[in-house]
Amino acid sequence: MPYRCSLAFENEFFEQELRQLIYGKGRTSYRIIFTIVDDNVQILFVRHAAQKPMIDESE
Repeated sequence: MPYRCSLAFENEFFEQELRQLIYGKGRTSYRIIFTIVDDNVQILFVRHAAQKPMIDESE
């Protein structure tokens, strides 16, 4: 049920819709950033939850 996950902060910088799943608790939590293509989930990044969101720094 990937559509239950919220949109990722980085969603506005990509053409495809990016969603995120928070996995773990406390200091061991991670953001799994993925996209949905047809009936497939493609994982793009796994980042520690404490890391800053990826942004477009050219602006």
